Amino acid sequence: MSRKELIFEKDKIVVGGCLRSLLYASFRELPVVFSSPSPPFRFDLFPCKDLSKLSIDLNEATTSREIWERLIFLLGLSGLVLTSSTENNLRVADRTLIVASNSSSVKYSFNKLVIFDDKEIKGLPRITKEEKETSRVIDWVNVRSGCGHSIDRLEDDGDDFIKEIIFYPSERTDNNIWKDLVAISYLTDEQLKDFDYSDTMAKFKIIKMMKEAGIRGARNGRDQKRPGYYKYYAVKVEPAEREVYPNNIRYYEEDERFEFCYDSVEDIISNGEKPIGYLAKLCEGL
Repeated sequence: MSRKELIFEKDKIVVGGCLRSLLYASFRELPVVFSSPSPPFRFDLFPCKDLSKLSIDLNEATTSREIWERLIFLLGLSGLVLTSSTENNLRVADRTLIVASNSSSVKYSFNKLVIFDDKEIKGLPRITKEEKETSRVIDWVNVRSGCGHSIDRLEDDGDDFIKEIIFYPSERTDNNIWKDLVAISYLTDEQLKDFDYSDTMAKFKIIKMMKEAGIRGARNGRDQKRPGYYKYYAVKVEPAEREVYPNNIRYYEEDERFEFCYDSVEDIISNGEKPIGYLAKLCEGL
């Protein structure tokens, strides 16, 4: 079967499947395309307190993932998500963006591409500078003893190694009372190679932070020397998986066809305008 090729004209297209790109596209009611969707980490809290411009109510527990899912749903209903597949190859030739999937190849002529995600896209200008930021390191940890408590988060504001611990209902059991945890760090390339920042050392710091927060292991019978009190086993955790997400920023030669956007979520929301078209009606109605 031969590929089916379609060509459409768009003035401006947003490139990227992250939260920043979806916010930018929503405020400006622009079409968005991506090589693959990039939903935020499931436990990240949304960093802003007001999203009334998009008629979205927020609370302290609203996650970035929830906002991302709502935006991609609304943009999709508005016909502004141009990619039908979750895996696409993107290539720029002159003023044409070619989006190829396993089943089709679609061409979009454009005046400007607003690029949030420059990975997996061919035909960009030459890179002039690249800055290596610290990588976000996520350690998934099974809690073997000390999984029954009411604490949701622990933070260490003075250290980027195990900067935050998030407790969540364990998915290894049907008992929603027991909690496992995920720890978040921000490490340099050198630190990632250093045993002092390994998942083994992460385990020891996690146990220390849990103990300091008053978390104890499983109950171990009554304390014979203190009637009415119980003894407890030590906290025990077991590293399960480590994920590393590099955060490199690339800068490109100037080219009137491209606008590379490095704005934060907060900046995009601050500079955004309430949409007035069909997307606005969907935001208000759903």
